[in-house]
Amino acid sequence: MLARWVRARARAEFSRSPSAVPSDEDAVVRRKVAQRGANGHKLTRKMGVLLLGADYYGTLAAARAYGRAGVKVTMADENRKARALYSRHVHERLVHPPLSDPAALVDWLVDWGRKNPGTLLYPPNDHLAWLFAAERDRLSKVFAMYSPGEETVFGLLDKKRLHEACKKVGIEVPETLGLADVAIESTLVKTLPFPMLLKPRTQVYLTSGIKGFIAHDYVELGTQLGRFRELVTFDPVLTRRHPDVAEPMIQEYLAAAETSIFSVSGFVCEDGSIVARGAMKVLQRPRKVGIGLCFEGRPAEEPLVEKLSALCKEVGYYGAFESEFIAHGKRRLLIDFNPRFYSQMGFDIARGLSLPMLVWYAARGDRSGLQAEIARARAWKARGDEVYCHKTMLDLVLRLQSLSGQMTPEEVARWRAWYARHEKTVTDAVRDADDRLPSLIDAAQWVTHFARHPRSFVRSFVLNR
Repeated sequence: MLARWVRARARAEFSRSPSAVPSDEDAVVRRKVAQRGANGHKLTRKMGVLLLGADYYGTLAAARAYGRAGVKVTMADENRKARALYSRHVHERLVHPPLSDPAALVDWLVDWGRKNPGTLLYPPNDHLAWLFAAERDRLSKVFAMYSPGEETVFGLLDKKRLHEACKKVGIEVPETLGLADVAIESTLVKTLPFPMLLKPRTQVYLTSGIKGFIAHDYVELGTQLGRFRELVTFDPVLTRRHPDVAEPMIQEYLAAAETSIFSVSGFVCEDGSIVARGAMKVLQRPRKVGIGLCFEGRPAEEPLVEKLSALCKEVGYYGAFESEFIAHGKRRLLIDFNPRFYSQMGFDIARGLSLPMLVWYAARGDRSGLQAEIARARAWKARGDEVYCHKTMLDLVLRLQSLSGQMTPEEVARWRAWYARHEKTVTDAVRDADDRLPSLIDAAQWVTHFARHPRSFVRSFVLNR
């Protein structure tokens, strides 16, 4: 009933939304841009952005940032009911071919880009970060882009290549072995400490959505490896280019990963300079290997920023990014680098770092606009109480894991007190007083997901596995 009620509200909202038919003024602007060329020129703010990945919270944050800045937002997804499509800041809503058919999707993008030259295109997830980079030659002819080529982007998204680059610039990573290089029976594997994390080398075109398995001894490692090879699969669009990527990695599991994931996120210019924000992921679900629910603001730690600058120079990356480190005492071990928009980007926007606008200016070669935005970001001062939370999910996790015994009453009380302390200033993943409908859609989508995937729901939300 909840899902039906929300969809009815959504249809009513859509009926009040701006028309998807371009205005005469929009057509004039597009003609002017076509005369200037689609890439690398200063463009009027009337030119817009095409956002994909409408079910991602980072896409929703980007739509709100662009809409509030007066940039026209077009959003496309294969799912007509994706949460960010319902934002009041979306001017035009489109349906594109499925991500599982990348050739058709790229053809659709090129066709749409020819009709709307100079529109900004930027990736919201790993799949599209890689696909846009792999098809950069075609896409950059019709879109404004600010993304390097496939070698650079995949060098960051493939953990094996990422670790090799980190070694060159002095960034620590957890002890890791690739099973494409060594056999599970080898002495190297047997000497690694347990527990171990068995994980894919990349999330790019990973069709199963599994982040990894934990093994507590050598026998369990063999069992989990069998599960991995049965359940973890990649789309051939990736394995045709990178056939060895399907073999897993084994990595030391550090308990600090459950409660102490430190992120440095921001924007890196082509000269390697970075403007960044720091945050600590303090709660995730499931708690051992999972998605962040609660973050607290932290200083970005200048030594890490300098090393990330060196990493980006080493591989040739520029643009928006999020990096994740295990905070293990004084050590910071890099576990992920996302060369794209990211889930909790709304937290950084709320802290004075408008990643969407930085990308927007940079893609158009508007150096003065870019420098002014960077100056505003650097001038922002933290109060010390900034937090980010997905409140709907937090409430659900606390209630269900309290009932299942996965959280003690004291833990539940601590997290409720944590939220109460920050309620007036928290940045929510989806709730926004000025843009309410996406939060209703979000709740309805989770209800539908739980109904369709009850085992996954119980495992992740109830049993914390």
